[in-house]
Amino acid sequence: MLAFGRMKTSPRSSVLIDLAAVRHNVAHLLSLLRPGCRMLVAVKADAYGHGILPVARAVVTAGAQGVAVATAEEAVALRDAGFLSGILVMGPLYSLDQYEEMIRQNVEFAVVSPEMASELRRLKASGTRARVHVKIDSGMNRQGIFPEEVGSFLDSIQDLAGIELTGVMTHFACVTEDPGSVGFQLGRFIPAVAEVQRRWPGVVVHAANSAATLSSPGSHLDMVRCGCAVYGLSPWQLDALSEGLIPALRWESQVVIVKRVAPGEGVGYGHTFRPVVETNVALVPIGYGDGVFRALSNRGEVLVNGRRYPVAGRISMDSFGVDVGTDGRVKVGDRVTLIGQDGDERITAEEIAHRLGTINYEVTCDIALDRSERLFLNE
Repeated sequence: MLAFGRMKTSPRSSVLIDLAAVRHNVAHLLSLLRPGCRMLVAVKADAYGHGILPVARAVVTAGAQGVAVATAEEAVALRDAGFLSGILVMGPLYSLDQYEEMIRQNVEFAVVSPEMASELRRLKASGTRARVHVKIDSGMNRQGIFPEEVGSFLDSIQDLAGIELTGVMTHFACVTEDPGSVGFQLGRFIPAVAEVQRRWPGVVVHAANSAATLSSPGSHLDMVRCGCAVYGLSPWQLDALSEGLIPALRWESQVVIVKRVAPGEGVGYGHTFRPVVETNVALVPIGYGDGVFRALSNRGEVLVNGRRYPVAGRISMDSFGVDVGTDGRVKVGDRVTLIGQDGDERITAEEIAHRLGTINYEVTCDIALDRSERLFLNE
């Protein structure tokens, strides 16, 4: 890795994470659950771009049982940083070393394939036990053991002193697209759960993601696993505020140059923007290298001092232009909001996702935090 010395730098953009909003969202989601139903919060992929350790601490403070991650590496990073609450690794483990490290770190993990189930028999006998959740594939057809394989899986671990089955889980594929699919998948899942509970009566049963937590109380079971909603991102790609959620992430930059452009002159690579009347173009010093999608060229909008302005020309790796007109309102140093609220106007991750034909948490995950500063508010 290159070393850039001790030069004092000014951030090209700032990603502001409001942990009070995260705690509010956890409390709101918990309020929808029946008494005794618990919550894990998905903090994989650096908490959807929001910061895994501060978010993990905030959600536990707000009442979550613990957190869920995708990889063993994410779990170890949390433990190394001093996070002591419960962790579940939902994705596959790839080596015996990872299994044993999870045991040493007191991290629970999901068994998501027959191959993983077979690997459990290779664990060395020790004074500690592997705490595992078996994942049932009830219709996602991606990870998990099919319901008809559950009996043989239970047979394979029944005599293993080093294995404790603590949970049984599934994952919904189409809650937002087809609400009826929740009942279909539960119809496959619940009989498999009953088979598990006959042999392991104390297992925790969980299935609901954010969308199911908000819309399908019958899917809450013993515990829910919420991801996007905790960050104030709408599972339906709509207005999160209308769903009782508060967006936690704001992304800001600044104007570094304002340049007068004559009618017909081109701006940026390919001259894809040519004003028909004289205008001013403000330069923002971040681009697709920072996570500003190039597909927003000539399509996106930003807020400058709380007013909307259109992107002018192609978004480059390190900068893009904004058509700010000739009224003189915009000056060098003015705040540019890419995601978030400024005054009465706001730009949401959902709005950007709609323009791109994607989902809101791809937008937050793709912010390049090695080129921005991230600040945590209300810790």
